[in-house]
This record gives sequence, structure tokens and C-alpha cells, in this order.
Amino acid sequence: SPARSWGAAPTLPPRHPHRAARDARYYLLFVACTPPAGVARYVLGMLAGQRHELDDMLLGSLADRMSGAEFREVIEYIQPSAWPSRLQWALTCVIEMGDTCEMLRHVLDVLAAFGEGLLAQLLKALLTDPLLATTAKLLAQAEPRTLLRQRLPKAEGSAASRALWLVYHREACRAGAPYTREELRRDAHLTAKAPLSRPEVLLLGVDAPSYKLLIEEAPQHAVCAFAYRLLEAEPAFAAKLSQAQLLSVVELTASGLRDDAHWETCRRVVPAVEPAIALRLSIDLFKASRELPDLQLLKHAYHRVDCFTRKQVWLPAELGALWTSHRDALQREVVEGALPHATTLGGMFSAHVPRLDSASEAAEGGAKQEGRL
Repeated sequence: SPARSWGAAPTLPPRHPHRAARDARYYLLFVACTPPAGVARYVLGMLAGQRHELDDMLLGSLADRMSGAEFREVIEYIQPSAWPSRLQWALTCVIEMGDTCEMLRHVLDVLAAFGEGLLAQLLKALLTDPLLATTAKLLAQAEPRTLLRQRLPKAEGSAASRALWLVYHREACRAGAPYTREELRRDAHLTAKAPLSRPEVLLLGVDAPSYKLLIEEAPQHAVCAFAYRLLEAEPAFAAKLSQAQLLSVVELTASGLRDDAHWETCRRVVPAVEPAIALRLSIDLFKASRELPDLQLLKHAYHRVDCFTRKQVWLPAELGALWTSHRDALQREVVEGALPHATTLGGMFSAHVPRLDSASEAAEGGAKQEGRL
């Protein structure tokens, strides 16, 4: 039996309670006294002989003391379960050790050796907190960005891969590399049957160019989410929205304009849009604010629309109590200014139009003459 062959199992001496701290001090003393080029070779020897695990102490001593080839050997000792906690260290080495593309290629090659599942999981971790500040430095460079694109899995038929591509484009955009509509459609495999969802639109929108692209690609979700932000910074963008889209911007609706924080943007949008839309917005704005500048906007908008539109807009009903309390001023300032002079009250009783009493006298005179005849 093994017991007879080998004798009783040897009894190991108890581990000294302060041995770990003592070993760490010895190792750090060794690192301080050893030429930097020799530290990595010593650590790789320890790892190959399985004399010490690859822990934070060893990794911390290697950051600026190894070549690209030694870095590749070191990361090959990182177990799959340990990679999520080691990504920050590996990416820091990639950025700080010189040849960024070559170092990143080493990391991606090692991750690929664990299979597509772990690669996708770690690529997602690479593109999300808390690694974004580090990853952004990679995505700001064209070559590392291209290398990452080449390693991302195809999105066709895979919700997880599609989500990964969307995160990639969001972070690349934040790093100063905006995506095009064609790139987004191709990489995320967008089709008529698989368009962008509302959560995906909210994920992708990070700045004005992305807002505009998303409004073009998925207006049913992006207009409500981003149009008002664009209009705050760029009121002229309102001209690129349809009437239905513009009137669906919640902040510019009658209920949205109850918040006076939205009034200034609405005032800047009204002159930039078609007359019919401007009239609708200016009515709601004046009802909310009751301020003289907004009455002037309403006046100009009412005068700009065509005759048919004015016939369809019944201001007493639109303005309600406001019309009742300010009817004379609104009639004079808004309505009569858009009418031909002869149809206004002033025009009807001007010298150029027969007065009602003159017409009556003429009629009476004609009747008397007929009687005489």
C-alpha cells in the first residue's frame, strides 16, 4: 500500500503567522536591488516552477520591467476566472509599455484561447465601467480601434454580440471616433425586422452628431429622447423635423410649456419652422407665458400662415379664457392685422367704403322716387 511504501505522511512545519509579510519584504528588497531587465525573467522562472502564484505583488513589480515577449508569457499564466480582475493591469501595460497595437494583440490572442464566450465577456468588460477611462485611450487611436473591431464577434443572429457592438460604437464615439449610419447598420446587423429598440437608442446617444444620426435611423424613439437637447443647442435643426415629429417633442407641447424653463427654446424654434407649425407652437407658448414677446410671436405666426390655415384656427377656442379677458387687444393685434383693410371694422367705416347710414338713405330715396312714379 502507499502507506507501507512511503511510510507515514510527513508532517509539515506550521506556517509562521508573519511569513507572508516577511516574504513580501524580501521580494520587494530583491526587486529594488535587481536590474529591471532581470526581474521579469526571475518571476517567469518562479511561475514556471510553480513556486509562487501570480498575485498582485508580482504583477505590481512587473509593470515597467518587462519586454513585449515577457508580457505575453506573464499573461498566459492568468487563469480565466482571474481575468476580470486583471484587465485593468493588462490594459495599463498595453498603454504604457510602448507598442500599443502589439501589446493589445497579445491580450486579445490570450483571451481568444479561452473561447469566444470568455472573449466576448471580457471584451464587454473592457468596454464598460470601471475600465472606460483606460479603454478610451485605446479607442482614441485608429490602429487599436481597428484591432478591437476585428476581434468583436459577428452580430448576426446573436443578441449578445449585437449588444457588444453597440457598446463599442458608443465608447468609440465618446473617445472621438463617431460612427456612421452605414457602420452602425452593418456592425449591429440592423434590419427591417431587427431595428434599434428604445433602450439601444438611449445607449447609443452620447452627443449631438449621434443624436442626429439616431433621429434619422430610429425617429420613433430618438425624437422623444434627443430632439429637445438638439433644439436647445441648435434651434435651426427644427427645420429638419417633420410637423408630427416636432409636435411630439414633449417639452414643446402645451403640457411641456407649463415649465418656464422650456420657453426660451420654444421662442428660438418658432422663427425657424414652417408657418403652420410656428402658429401651433406660438399659441401654446403664449397661453403658458402670457408675455408680450410671445404675443408678438403669435401675431407674426398668424400673419405668416395662408388664408386657409387662418380659417381653420379659431383663436377664441384656442386661447379660451385668455381670449375672453384680452379679446380687444388680441382682435386688434393678431386678427385684424392679417385681414385686408376693407374687411376690418376700421376699414368698413372708412371714407373709401359706403357707410351703412348712407346706404340706407339712398335706399329710402329710391323708394320715394318709385312711389312718385
